[in-house]
Amino acid sequence: MGFRDIHAFNLAMLAKQAWRLLNHQNSLSFRVYKARYFPNVSFLEAELGSNLSYVWRSLLKVREIILAGARWKVGSGTSINIMGHQWLPRPPCLRREGPGSLKVRKLMDEETKQWNRATVTYWFKRHTCADILSVPLPNVQAKDALVWKVNKSNAFSVKSAYSVAPRMLHHSGGDHSNTANDRRTWKAVWSLNTPPKVLTAEGFCQDSSKLLHLPWGVNKLCSQIT
Repeated sequence: MGFRDIHAFNLAMLAKQAWRLLNHQNSLSFRVYKARYFPNVSFLEAELGSNLSYVWRSLLKVREIILAGARWKVGSGTSINIMGHQWLPRPPCLRREGPGSLKVRKLMDEETKQWNRATVTYWFKRHTCADILSVPLPNVQAKDALVWKVNKSNAFSVKSAYSVAPRMLHHSGGDHSNTANDRRTWKAVWSLNTPPKVLTAEGFCQDSSKLLHLPWGVNKLCSQIT
């Protein structure tokens, strides 16, 4: 598949860097951004705020791609909001007003580390109870993890993020092709802590954006980046 929408492709490349930050929280880049922009919440819960760098603003923009393409794998349940995060195959339905702002951990038995059936059945409708109780819990204490749901391997790829990006652009009413925005996006990608081999490929693809106006579109090298 060729990347014919260069703006969506740029966002997918930047989403890859956001995904790297989420999965490498001991990195210097992550610690710098957390200290400055979201010291008391997670990256996914960070608000726009003021006096933002273009890089950080861009990362928040592609966060919508991450949220659309990812789901939570339950570990300890301390990082997952019961109602606000995608961790079930379908949105949960409450039986009564209740634990919407609480973490998934509150649905677990502290002694057995398994689902507290009484709590689950009290708060949720029958089909949601079945969804929750079917989620396996680890035998040992484990961290909650974001997994990429767009492909079968659950591994993030630029190609799969690119398939999500146009929907996000359409939903937000954003422009697809904007040279100035694309240049700023590439600067954002280059300013992040990115492996040299990725930057080399990105630089090549940036130059190849000129081919979009030709009949054959972007060359095959860029379409194979994952």
